[in-house]
Amino acid sequence: MNPLEKLLAAGQTAQAQAEAKKVLARQPTNRDALVVLAKLALLEGKLPQAEELVAKAEAQGATADTLLVRANVAAQKGQLDAALKAYQQVLAQDPRRAEAHFGRGMMLIKQDKAAQALEALTKAAQLDPTNAVFRYRLGQVQLEAGKDEEGLATLREVVTQQPRFVPAYLSLSHALASRDDLTEARRVLEQGLKALPRHPRLLAALTVLAMALRDLNTSYKSASALAAQRPKDPDAQANLAQLMLARGQFQQVLHLCRTMDSLGLATESLKMAEATCYEAEEPPAYDKAVAAYEAAMGLAPDGWRAANNLGQLLLRMPAESENQHLPRAITVLEEAIRRDPKQPEPHLNLALALARMGQQAKAREQVKKLLALPLSEENPVRQEAVRLEQALGKA
Repeated sequence: MNPLEKLLAAGQTAQAQAEAKKVLARQPTNRDALVVLAKLALLEGKLPQAEELVAKAEAQGATADTLLVRANVAAQKGQLDAALKAYQQVLAQDPRRAEAHFGRGMMLIKQDKAAQALEALTKAAQLDPTNAVFRYRLGQVQLEAGKDEEGLATLREVVTQQPRFVPAYLSLSHALASRDDLTEARRVLEQGLKALPRHPRLLAALTVLAMALRDLNTSYKSASALAAQRPKDPDAQANLAQLMLARGQFQQVLHLCRTMDSLGLATESLKMAEATCYEAEEPPAYDKAVAAYEAAMGLAPDGWRAANNLGQLLLRMPAESENQHLPRAITVLEEAIRRDPKQPEPHLNLALALARMGQQAKAREQVKKLLALPLSEENPVRQEAVRLEQALGKA
C-alpha cells in the first residue's frame, strides 16, 4: 500500500487529498495520486469528477486500482452488471484483493444471489479480518440468509474488535430484539454507550427498547439525554414529551411543546402531547385541547392519529345536551379513516359514535369493516368490536 493509500485507510482524508495534489503538481500523470483523488471524489458523490480522474490514471493502462474505482462508480450509478464485471476483472488480476470480493458480494446481494454473496463476503472478511465494514456486512447477510447464529457471532466479533463501530451495535441489537431477546438487545446498546457515551442513535434505540421492556426510568434517562443533545430535533423532543406524560409531568411537557412551537418546530406528536396537557388541567381546558388537536391535524395532513384522538376527546367531553359533540366527532373520525383506512382504532371509535347517535345500522356496518381488517383474535380493538357487535345485535 502506497503512502497516499495508507492515509486514506487511516481515515485521514484531508491529508490524503492535500498530499495527492502536491504529488500531481510535480507529476501530473502520477497514477497513485489520481486514483486517491478519484476515491475521494467518490466519497463525496462526485461521480463525473471520479470518472475523469480514473480515465487519466488509465492512460497508462488499467490496473486493479483503477478497475476498483470504475466498479465503485458503476455501483453508485446502479449499473450492477457493469460493476460486477469490473470487480471480476480486478480479481482476475489480483485474486486476494479483499475490496473486490467485498464489492462483488454487495452486487450479488442486490441481484438476490445470496449464496454467492455470502461466499464473496466471507472471502473478503478472511482476507482483511480487521475491516469492520466487511465483517459487519457479512453478519447482516448471514442474518438475512437465515443463518442467525453465524450472523450474531459475526456482529459480536465486530463490536469486540471495533468497539466504536456504531452500526454493528444497532444491527446486533435489532437482530436480538427480533428474536424476542430484549434483555440481551438492551445490554448490547448499553455496551455501545459505554464505548460511545451519549451517542444519539444508540440513545434513541435504547429509549425504544427500554419502553418495550416497560422500563420507564431507563427510557426517560435516555430520552432526556437525547433531547438535551438535540434541542431543535422535534422527534427527540416529542419522544421525551411522551415519557414525561407517562410520569405526569404535564407542566414540563407544556413548556417543552410551547418552546418548540415558538421556534417553528411544532409537529403532530408535540401538538397531541400539548392537547393531553390541556385536558389534564383542573378544570380541563377542553377548548385549548381541541385547538391543539386541530393544529396537529394540519401539521400532518396524511396522519390519522390526531383526528382519531380529537374524535375520542369529543366523545368524552361534557356537554349541555347528550349528543352535542357527536356530529363533529363523527366527522373527524371519518377523516381519520380516510387518511388511513387500515387503522382499526378510528373504525371502532366511529362505530361507538354512530351507536351513541342512534344510527345502529351504520354502526353495525362500521363494525363489519373493522372486523374485516387483518387483526388477531387477541387484539384488544378486535375484542371490543366483537362486544359492540353483540350489543348492537341485541338492540
